[in-house]
Amino acid sequence: MHASGLKCWSCDWHGPLEMRYECPICGDSLEVSYNYDKVDRSRIETALQRLIGLWDFQELLPVKEKSSIISMNEGATPLYQAREKMGCRAYWKDETRNPTLSFKDRPNTTGISAAKELGYCEVSTASTGNGGASLAAYAAKAGMKCHICIPESTPIGKMVQAKFHGAELTLCVGDYSDSYGINYEQSKKNRWANITSTYLNPYTMEGDKTIAYEIFAQMERKVPDWISVPLGAGAMLTGIYKGFTELKTLGFCDRLPKMIGVQAEGCAPIADAWLEKWDQVRVWQQCTTIAGAIADPLKGYEKDGTRTLHTIYRSGGVAVKVSDLEMISWVRRLAEREGMFVEPASASAAAAIEKLAADQIIGKNDVVVGIITAHGLKDCGESDNYI
Repeated sequence: MHASGLKCWSCDWHGPLEMRYECPICGDSLEVSYNYDKVDRSRIETALQRLIGLWDFQELLPVKEKSSIISMNEGATPLYQAREKMGCRAYWKDETRNPTLSFKDRPNTTGISAAKELGYCEVSTASTGNGGASLAAYAAKAGMKCHICIPESTPIGKMVQAKFHGAELTLCVGDYSDSYGINYEQSKKNRWANITSTYLNPYTMEGDKTIAYEIFAQMERKVPDWISVPLGAGAMLTGIYKGFTELKTLGFCDRLPKMIGVQAEGCAPIADAWLEKWDQVRVWQQCTTIAGAIADPLKGYEKDGTRTLHTIYRSGGVAVKVSDLEMISWVRRLAEREGMFVEPASASAAAAIEKLAADQIIGKNDVVVGIITAHGLKDCGESDNYI
């Protein structure tokens, strides 16, 4: 492990590895910094060749002792070439194959392992469902007490999953931003390690970035032209881009992908900012979408959206909005043509690829990877939408 400390993404502040949630100078979000010149490239090479799990990349993850690692064999998820005609060379990175059926196992394994190494025994998260269900499982594995704050509209399957793992659930009136605020205050008051996997916890995004390592290995050391990522606050998108940036820094590749940020039309603060060419993201007033997993209005933490916006700008990428009908259509098409049953938020990645290819923003020979974030049984919605 060659993590050297925490740093602010937007100013020059640097500090030690500790459970800190914002920059003490500017109040912005943090990330883990590394001594890349000390990384053993041969170990990364071995991990890229073996590709058997996320923690094979411990050289580039923020946990020193193996005894601190809380893992359920997450990562090493499959990459499939699309059968469906997309207007480009499309692939699906199937994160439903993680232990709790969503990509959230990646940020939670790094977040809870860092918390354990820092001496915490209780953890918490604000969630739209997948993150909470995942953290509950990892806390059960670790023997830690877990506190989850979720909107009362959270799909029952996600609540049941978390409850069976022994988590304490708090249901809040309102949307995800409301649960975020309640959990933040409760965690601060009770000194729980807040593992909310937006940008709040700097250790969670380190799990997200391992998606980049795996895509690179699975594509025979080639970097795709585009990566399509469903967005709430957008930490996964920035994490994936960081992963490719690290591979470039270490000399494994010489280029970076363009990032596609995808949001639902009914909750699209980041996509609106990109379309309007704003420098900062504004709060979305009311979420109206079936894609609850990405329905994040960013109330009180708009800076998270701004960070994602700047990652999209920096990559030369785009942000796009898709409708509920487009997502429902792609839930069906992925199931019927690709054998993957996914929740609507996951289907947004495919809908965006199709839309951008039709608009010739994505070229017919471009290689594009869509991130399939979570299983359809997590969020079936109203049955009439699907049957």
